Amino acid sequence: MSAKLRVLQIEDSESDAALIIRLLEKSGYIIHSERVEEAEPMRHALARQEWDVILADHQLPQFDAAGALEILRESGRDIPFIIVSGTIGQDRAAEMMRAGAHDYVLKDRIARLGPVVQRETRDAQSRRERRQAEERLRDRDEWLALAVSVTQLGMFDFYPQSAKFVLSEGGKRHLGLPPDAEVSYEMFLSGLHPDDRDRVNDLVRKTFDPGSGGECTADYRIIGLEDRVERWLSARGRVFFDSEGHPIRFVGVTIDITERKQLEEQFRQAQKLEGIGRLAGGVAHDFNDSLTVIAGYSQMTLDELPPLHPLRSGVEEVVKAAALATNLTRQLLAFSRRQSSRTETIVLNVLVASVQKMLGRMIGADVNLVVCLDPAAGAIRADAGHIEQVIMNLVVNARDAMPDGGKLTIETASQIVDERLAASRLDLAPGLYAALTVTDTGTGISPEVKAHIFDPFFTTKKQGKGTGLGLSTVYGIVKQCGGSISVHSELGRGTRFTILLPEVEAQAGEAVALPAVSLPLVTETILLAEDEAGVRGFVRLTLEHHGYRVLECSNGREAIERALQHPGSIHLLITDAVMPEMGGAELAGHFADCRPGVPVLCITGDSSAVWPGVASETGCLQKPFTPAALLTRVRALLDRKEVPCPVLTVAGS
Repeated sequence: MSAKLRVLQIEDSESDAALIIRLLEKSGYIIHSERVEEAEPMRHALARQEWDVILADHQLPQFDAAGALEILRESGRDIPFIIVSGTIGQDRAAEMMRAGAHDYVLKDRIARLGPVVQRETRDAQSRRERRQAEERLRDRDEWLALAVSVTQLGMFDFYPQSAKFVLSEGGKRHLGLPPDAEVSYEMFLSGLHPDDRDRVNDLVRKTFDPGSGGECTADYRIIGLEDRVERWLSARGRVFFDSEGHPIRFVGVTIDITERKQLEEQFRQAQKLEGIGRLAGGVAHDFNDSLTVIAGYSQMTLDELPPLHPLRSGVEEVVKAAALATNLTRQLLAFSRRQSSRTETIVLNVLVASVQKMLGRMIGADVNLVVCLDPAAGAIRADAGHIEQVIMNLVVNARDAMPDGGKLTIETASQIVDERLAASRLDLAPGLYAALTVTDTGTGISPEVKAHIFDPFFTTKKQGKGTGLGLSTVYGIVKQCGGSISVHSELGRGTRFTILLPEVEAQAGEAVALPAVSLPLVTETILLAEDEAGVRGFVRLTLEHHGYRVLECSNGREAIERALQHPGSIHLLITDAVMPEMGGAELAGHFADCRPGVPVLCITGDSSAVWPGVASETGCLQKPFTPAALLTRVRALLDRKEVPCPVLTVAGS
């Protein structure tokens, strides 16, 4: 099959040009040709189309081969340039070859032209293919470099026999080194975290064994050789062996997975604290039943004793102890996010300013208290008492960390959490937050202690100096408000706690006053459902002592049967939220069907168990409660009066 050949002729003789075309056709080519005699037509011809070969006479009246060769060079084209002349000498031909001509053919030996054209066009095609391959390789290298840059990959190349170790810029960055740093395999090993060094070294040695398959993957920590920053790296490598099974090359990539590891640790910590919270909440719920009995009967006994009775001081101590225990259970419930709260809109700066004087008395004269309130810090939705407790707990912790005095700084600010920051924190969503920061110049917290500071009952204080519930309470309150808490600390350089709470628009609020409620002797009938016998007995005795008639039941199913069978009126249902067989929510539903319009009072040690529809103030009473609190709430419901929930509190924590 004949090959097509595009020929540009630089020739002033038509007959010589025609002779050359016939000769090439006899060599098997199908010729497309154009003849030019001057420089400008040649430029136009080169710009108009591609050519396979240029055949140029050495000397023309207004042009020559040297000028044609210069025009070809300017065009940047790689086209075989062959001089076809009857007058060129050997020296001039050699000079033209050095200038860029590919070959020359004398007209008296024109038979050589076919093989020369075939060779030069073949070589030109090889050069084009090589350039295309090089361009593809450059493209591939550029794409690879881009991929490495975008993914922050590092690459390593180790030759065990010569100990040559090559590391890319990304790999040096992973080692905490500048791009121009000299590296060695020993330097890499020295940068490994002490707890990971032996494991990684053993893995590499095993990979150098031909029986291992030569591939390995590992996650490990690096301590930056110059910047001293700890990083988590994930590496994947492959070992190449010679014919005798000796490792000759170890190549691979590394990627910084520090952020991923941090997220995993946050997730594990959140899961751990969630599990501990469920346990703490369950314990507090059960303990509240016992406290209700202890506190209730103690208060009833105290009310019956005359002022100078010898037993009065002892009973008063029992009441105080019950109040202290109540505060403890509330802290556990705060950590588990099950405590009752009164949410309102709070201007953070106003709240911090309101407790500043009290905080100054708490920390003592040897600690310098600095309060910096940013006017941009907005309002939050929270229970004001809970946020005050957060501040006080953090301040007490800071004071204890500065036994010899120091500086305590409380700051507020407004902070925008963008998508990038939110992606690195499991407990944050993008948005506007009010920031509360408490910073001390104390002893600092070690990484080992820092991993447990939010665990309930974890404390580094001496026995009897702390309950270990301060920071766990802070954690629970912050989480209940939809916020985030983080801690940064260095041994000997102090600690900084940062709390972020979602900002809301500030609204003018009105204070709710607690009206005086009279407790007359009455005769209404109350249906009581409570599975804990001690609590049930205390409630029944308190109500009957003040004239109420009580229908006592140990579970919801029994209460429904009493409601259906009782011939007279029932004025109020008092029920525990959680009971066997039938809980408070189901009982209230069935009770409403058979006794419509009768109010319900839920008594519970776990506010999260209160079902929707129960009034958050009047319709719920948090355990433990006093006789007065119970009677006040009962009377308010029977009289349809709305009153805030009395809270049993004790100073200090």
